[in-house]
Amino acid sequence: MQRRIEPVCLWLCMALAFFLPLSTSATSAAACLVVLCGLAEGRYGEKLREIRTSPLVIAIIVYACVLLIGLCWTESLPDGLAVIRKQWKVLVAPLFLATIRWEWRWRCVGAFIAGVTVTMLVVTLDQFGLLQRGLSGDQLFFHTQTVQLQYTPMLAFAIYLLAHQLLWKWKGGWQWWGMSAFTGLLVVHLFTTMGRSGHCAFFALMFVLLFQYYRKNLLKAFLLAAVIFPLVFVAAYRLSPVFQARMDAIVDNVRTFHENSNTSVGLRLHYWAISWQLIKQSPWLGVGTGDFEREYHKMNERLSPDMPPTNNPHNQYVFLTTQLGVLGLLSLLGLVFAHLYQAVRVTDGWERIRIAFPVFFMVIMCFESYLNLVGTGFLFSLMSAILFKKPQPSAVPAPRKEIAPSIPMA
Repeated sequence: MQRRIEPVCLWLCMALAFFLPLSTSATSAAACLVVLCGLAEGRYGEKLREIRTSPLVIAIIVYACVLLIGLCWTESLPDGLAVIRKQWKVLVAPLFLATIRWEWRWRCVGAFIAGVTVTMLVVTLDQFGLLQRGLSGDQLFFHTQTVQLQYTPMLAFAIYLLAHQLLWKWKGGWQWWGMSAFTGLLVVHLFTTMGRSGHCAFFALMFVLLFQYYRKNLLKAFLLAAVIFPLVFVAAYRLSPVFQARMDAIVDNVRTFHENSNTSVGLRLHYWAISWQLIKQSPWLGVGTGDFEREYHKMNERLSPDMPPTNNPHNQYVFLTTQLGVLGLLSLLGLVFAHLYQAVRVTDGWERIRIAFPVFFMVIMCFESYLNLVGTGFLFSLMSAILFKKPQPSAVPAPRKEIAPSIPMA
């Protein structure tokens, strides 16, 4: 049974990685099938030992316990349980960790990059209006919010993964040139999308990549960043009308915030300002799990009744701190710092990605509650499981010296 289920688990894990940027329903279905397949596979003793000793699992248990503790002072238990249910995308990470094999890691990463590539093609066709020519609006509708909120950050992370391979694996030849051209195409496409969180994630990841590559000469890395990043920004601003419009909107929204806060950036600033008032009232324990929308509405009615209420401040840190105070913020930071803790303890060619991945999430969570969304929530749990996976006893352990892994292209 185990031998028969193992290849099924592999394909399901690859399907989950592939559908992350493409479809929330397909991603959820694939995640459920991975969990069921892992449970049917057996090896419970081995899996429990791995789960019990994982820093990731410890961080997730603390995170879940804090959410449960927050139910003690919530005014609405159903709302609190609804908030916890939305976190199941993160809470399944231990099951992913136990199911994924060490030797599958780059296959799953390759499937994720393939999913990003297919999404890029769909978005490009949609940008040029080619999809509407062959299909009616009822037959196909590509949701622009999905592109802005989830696809663009994933695109930035896929660019980092490819650039990582270009620097540490592919050292010339047709493969290097082909992947360089493809990575450049993804970068160009990134700046034609509307997701500003993805743009910020791109610059943050490239900053990390530069310092990782020139770790023995940090001054050179800093100087290169000071020269290259402004040039990339100016080129994107001059050549991409979409990027130019988004950047101009930021400046205009901030400048006119006091006169008109009902704008894209203005609303976020308003959400954070009202949330800050709630945090000041309950800084240590917050208002309770699930009470954000109710308490925000009360405070908003008192301070700015003309502004619309919200159930999401578009910031993971603010969202959790408002509900659970400093205790909740520390539990959230524990999720990302668990990766950094493991990154410095194991040298197997993945330590650079273990550092870049939490940095990536720390940046994008400033602009949206990304752990609550289906695509990015499962990206966090799946990639975390991949990064924390250890070789099975039957697998050959990785030597202590650095090995640059490769992404299978077929």
